Amino acid sequence: MDQAERLRELVKIKKQESGNFENENDSDEISFINKKTSTKVIAVASGKGGVGKSNFTVNVALELNKMGNRVMILDADLGLANVDILLGINPQYNLSHVLKEEKDMKDIITETEYGIKVIASGSGVKELVNLSNQQRNRFIEKISELEDIVDILLIDTGAGISKNTLSFMYAADYSIVITTPEPTALMDAYGLIKVSSLNKKDIQLKLIVNMVNSKEEAREISSRVILLSRRFLNIFVEPYGYIFRDKNVLNSVMTQKPFSIQYPDTKATQCIKQIAEKISAKILKENVQTVNVPQNAGNIFRKIFEVFNR
Repeated sequence: MDQAERLRELVKIKKQESGNFENENDSDEISFINKKTSTKVIAVASGKGGVGKSNFTVNVALELNKMGNRVMILDADLGLANVDILLGINPQYNLSHVLKEEKDMKDIITETEYGIKVIASGSGVKELVNLSNQQRNRFIEKISELEDIVDILLIDTGAGISKNTLSFMYAADYSIVITTPEPTALMDAYGLIKVSSLNKKDIQLKLIVNMVNSKEEAREISSRVILLSRRFLNIFVEPYGYIFRDKNVLNSVMTQKPFSIQYPDTKATQCIKQIAEKISAKILKENVQTVNVPQNAGNIFRKIFEVFNR
């Protein structure tokens, strides 16, 4: 809370410097920041499936939304998309309808009862690689319109080191790598870190250990991955939190209702809240630092579009 208060004081100073501040009740500080900065894009990835990547994405999105952020999930797990299942929704349209010019981009956004928005992928996403220049320009124009309605875009990528997953990670502001204490999951997470850092030395990676039994186990696992990455890859992976193993998580999957909603006081939910607070604080801090820097409208979504053509 003290950190948040200091950041808000910095916002007031920025508002005074930019001539947008008349009095302390002029407008909400956070709203002012959001109007002056671009959408933050966070890719969520994993070395292997079954580590809770999509479940994490959905529940952290809900907590970020509760903090006042406008959040959208782009389900980019092509061919194995399941964000809609975890949320218990059935999107009527997806990106293929936009490509066929049957719908506008804003028409395919699914509004959930929890306040977050979802863009479903569908098999039609693969058609993006075959667009003509005219189609490409039209698509960019449509997708760039979304930047005005979202503060945080979470990209739920496919598991592994596919071309699409790596491209989304390169396009994002930073990526969160999800793993579990299981040896195969750790090896695959390290493999993902290794491959992603080979082609982009300045890539920002955060590590979250899911399904841990204790803080000590989480600390030991994180330290091992971070040490290996620094020693052999010369890259720093930032520890970003952990999530306790919790039977309520499985129960929520079966009922198709997010565990942070169905079980708000459970151990896993408390961990998600802490991670969401860290993400939100990081965004707030970055926005304070760049509040007077002009942004190019649609730039973030242009980057997201480009990944399909790499």
